[in-house]
Amino acid sequence: PDYAKNGWIYLAYSDPAKDADGKEVSLTKIVRGRLKDGAWVDEQKIWQAPLEFYRPGGGVHFGCRIAFDGAGYLYFCHGERGRGPDAQDLQRPNGKIHRIHDDGRIPADNPFVNTPGAFPSIWTYGNRNPQGLDFDPRTGVLWESEHGPRGGDELNIIRGGRNYGWPVITYGMNYDGTPITAETAREGMEQPITYWVPSIAVCGIDFYEGTLFPKWTGNLFVSSLAQQELRRVVIDGEKVVSQEVILKDIGRLRDVQCAPDGSIYVAVNDPGTIIRLVPAK
Repeated sequence: PDYAKNGWIYLAYSDPAKDADGKEVSLTKIVRGRLKDGAWVDEQKIWQAPLEFYRPGGGVHFGCRIAFDGAGYLYFCHGERGRGPDAQDLQRPNGKIHRIHDDGRIPADNPFVNTPGAFPSIWTYGNRNPQGLDFDPRTGVLWESEHGPRGGDELNIIRGGRNYGWPVITYGMNYDGTPITAETAREGMEQPITYWVPSIAVCGIDFYEGTLFPKWTGNLFVSSLAQQELRRVVIDGEKVVSQEVILKDIGRLRDVQCAPDGSIYVAVNDPGTIIRLVPAK
């Protein structure tokens, strides 16, 4: 967020390693660095779990979205790596939203910082596979998009210390059509603001802060993989009022970002392109 002053660029990625038995394992890692003469330099580790928490098999559910709140805090999401029960276990980092200082320090007021055995960086838990993370600039509220299994993709408001229910509650089912749970709600677990059944394979999100499209200012843009859609979601306070499909069937949409000039960039998986949206003349 202060790139013009300090040059820091933050990256989240799936970090491969080998455990004590030589098996391939991996987990999300956060670093920052700078660009100098076209090279990546000055790399610093911002967040990394001990090797014992790395998970084997399956390159799935890493999360890897980052959001800054403007007050020096960095939020990032971490999927449960395909291991549902881990999302409810505060002693494991996966299946969570985390909150740290932008230099990697743990905030003293994190909700589980004094809970014995808990990862001190945890902000929320019970998150299956978060794919989008952004603050509403009008309210300062943090929003998250999350992959469900077969159905049950979610759009959530993220608040510290809350349990978002996976895999105890869900609006989705297993990929083979069998039920995961009979519950879609339980006391003490958060409900999504909205959810998608069937799944759209929700991915990156971004609030539009520009004025190039003046009627869209304040709307949330949501990308999707399976349905190959870019959606414009109108939000009033903490409620979804309406949704409009802006783009359809141009490829799997991985992310959406609003540029400083007000144009909108969309990352397309297949055929691997970046497209730019500007107002029609």
